[in-house]
Amino acid sequence: MLTQNRKKNTRERHEQARQAESIFKASMKEEGYRCTQERLTVLREIYESDSHLDADEIFVRLKKKNISISRATVYHTLDLLFKFHLVNKIDLGHKHTHYEKSYGVGNHLHIICEQCDRVVEVHSDELNRILDTLCEQNGFSLGSFSLQVFAKCQSEGKKGKCNLKAIAEKH
Repeated sequence: MLTQNRKKNTRERHEQARQAESIFKASMKEEGYRCTQERLTVLREIYESDSHLDADEIFVRLKKKNISISRATVYHTLDLLFKFHLVNKIDLGHKHTHYEKSYGVGNHLHIICEQCDRVVEVHSDELNRILDTLCEQNGFSLGSFSLQVFAKCQSEGKKGKCNLKAIAEKH
């Protein structure tokens, strides 16, 4: 059962990446940009990942795969992906921007532990309704959102240190 779910998730992720790639190519052509293999590789790296990546992490991952790409190309491509609404920029409290896929992804919030940096994504119909109402009351129509909430894990010990961070530090 777990293997079936994993295969289904992989298929869905590949389909999502394929559709995002198609949108990216069309948007690039429409705006007069060249759609290079390097740019497509950055998009694929984000869409095949289940984590929130920063530009340097993407650059290092691609280098480890022996892909010839410059750091500047990664940054410029991320700006284009953001411009075309294919990635969201998020702040996870690390003093630099992280990116996550946005095409085909529902609105959600991130809960980030201030102690161990664990990130949990939460989808909430109730939050969607509240934000939709707030937007409507102020003359807007809700589009997409990605919120960050900074909190402390409930597993935080009496010493004010998250137990998950203590476990991570041992490894």
